[in-house]
Amino acid sequence: DGSTRPIILKDYSSGDDLGEILDAAPQSFEDARVREVFMNAGTIFVNAVMGFMPLFWEGSSALYSLISQNKRAQKLFGGGDTIQEFSSLLPQIFQSAAQDPNYYFFTGGGAILNAIEQGSPYGMKPVAALIK
Repeated sequence: DGSTRPIILKDYSSGDDLGEILDAAPQSFEDARVREVFMNAGTIFVNAVMGFMPLFWEGSSALYSLISQNKRAQKLFGGGDTIQEFSSLLPQIFQSAAQDPNYYFFTGGGAILNAIEQGSPYGMKPVAALIK
């Protein structure tokens, strides 16, 4: 019927029909338990947008904003769509992130997986060549 509604996942059991889930509710990122996980993380890996873009963007915006509040974590953003949405949704935060050594942006989703496997983006040949 074209309407949407939030659902609370903990109210459902494995195998329940949830219908289509189009986004994460921004309020999800205000939950104290969720905030604690993100604020205490040493590494944060984002390799996709939260919602079915472009109409369902609120979850991605809330996620990226919360991640930016953790000033000490290494933040790895992978994939061109992910980076494009970050820069479009939160341009000021994205501009700051682009200058922050704790953020790493990989235009290819596979490149970020390689960096995680190696334990650091600095071991990747293209990154090492740029540093020289």
